[in-house]
Amino acid sequence: MAVEPTIQHLGRTTQATVRGGDVQLKHFRNALLLKDFVVATERENFLELRRRAYLAQDDWPMRVIVRRDGNRFDIRYFLYIPCGWIAGFTFLMLLVLPFAGIPNAPLAFGLATVMAILAIYKQKIDCRPDARFWQERPRRRWGETMERLLREAFGHP
Repeated sequence: MAVEPTIQHLGRTTQATVRGGDVQLKHFRNALLLKDFVVATERENFLELRRRAYLAQDDWPMRVIVRRDGNRFDIRYFLYIPCGWIAGFTFLMLLVLPFAGIPNAPLAFGLATVMAILAIYKQKIDCRPDARFWQERPRRRWGETMERLLREAFGHP
């Protein structure tokens, strides 16, 4: 009897709750490794995987965090904006805008500041299937991919 994963989109992260064992976890881990994830941290009851950005393919960096409590797995996954990107954007904004010769530079500086604040606020992005406006296609694509991987790995007890 297959058990469906419980998936909730929490605004900044997507959380899946599934039941399984070592075999299912290993199958899920290996499926993520085939999708170009790398293991960042691996302990007895904790696993974190990361995937780098492929911006030319409209793909943002992503993290998957797996916490285990017996046969219950709490899996959180999200796209994110790396702190280095935000710091680099802010540094360039402060370095380039004053010397760029842009007419109405205070307006450009204000818009750039708003963008930096928005990036910090929306640093983590969930993978909901009805995503709109902000990274719509990658969020939908990864939401579908993760649901499929979860069903394949944890669908059979």
